[in-house]
Amino acid sequence: MIKSILPIGLVLLVIADCVEAGLMTGEGAGSIIARVNGQPVFASQMKVELQRQMRKHKNASSALVNRVRKQVLDEVIDRELLYQAARELDIRDLEQKISEELQSTRDRFRTEERFQRYLASNGLTQEQLWRAARRVVFIEEYLREKKLLAPAVTEEEIRDFYRKKTFKREEALHLRHILLSVEEDDKPEKREEIRYKAEEIRRMIDEGANFAMLAAQFSDSAEAKEAGGDLGFVKRGYMPMAVDEVVFSLREGEVSKVIETRFGFHIIKVVARRSAGMIPYAEVRDFIKRYLQNQRRQELVAAHIEELRAQASIEILSVNKRPLARRVPGKNDVTSSVKETQ
Repeated sequence: MIKSILPIGLVLLVIADCVEAGLMTGEGAGSIIARVNGQPVFASQMKVELQRQMRKHKNASSALVNRVRKQVLDEVIDRELLYQAARELDIRDLEQKISEELQSTRDRFRTEERFQRYLASNGLTQEQLWRAARRVVFIEEYLREKKLLAPAVTEEEIRDFYRKKTFKREEALHLRHILLSVEEDDKPEKREEIRYKAEEIRRMIDEGANFAMLAAQFSDSAEAKEAGGDLGFVKRGYMPMAVDEVVFSLREGEVSKVIETRFGFHIIKVVARRSAGMIPYAEVRDFIKRYLQNQRRQELVAAHIEELRAQASIEILSVNKRPLARRVPGKNDVTSSVKETQ
């Protein structure tokens, strides 16, 4: 529950929260399912996240659906509590921060076409997106002011985590790759023609030609044009068995002979070797720090939300078409006396 209110792509999770000023279309007042300090929460606010969650569960039972609905409703209420606590903040450069949040959201879709398709598929407007981003900024600034966004993690805590966990890695090779591909229905003479071309490229490498430039010029592999055939570090089993057998026997800097597989003809250079064993502390320190910070952030934010809930009036009207509960500030008792919204 807590992950969804943390500031990573948060705008995608609160887009459906933008019901202010009647901007959300569709279900009207009859779809109010809760009130948070008097502020209505609509069923439509759960739509985007509920659909995302249910895509993980095919043929879900009604009990599971109910649990997911309850979880998503809790998340919506948590965001509403945080926003209500944050909305009185005087945020410097508010418009710039909103623009940055919107750009960050667009960047997640890689292309503008995919982004617009996402908006259209969810029936979202640019104005709704702007309001969602505004809420994100307020919530993030509130969490930052409360010192909940980047909790401190000491060097000793990081080292202690490293000592207690086993950070092992398998043997791996940093490879560059040239592939001249063949099709299943290629005739023998066509395959021989492609093999001859591969042998010519291999001869050019022996004569001193630049491997990366040859990969960019001749290779049919996906990474050839952008990265000069660079595969990065590769473990056993990533490449076809016939390739593994050859390349893991090579020394650093060596280039393989032409290797034939069902995909075509491969030429591979071993750029570097990395032995199996413990990963050095320096290589995983930053990863461990981020992990511990994220874990602590979730705990701190969860505790803070519980404080907000304890002080709030939260009235859950209807989930799964039955009345649930009502919480009054300062009281822990839960009743079922609230009438179901018609």
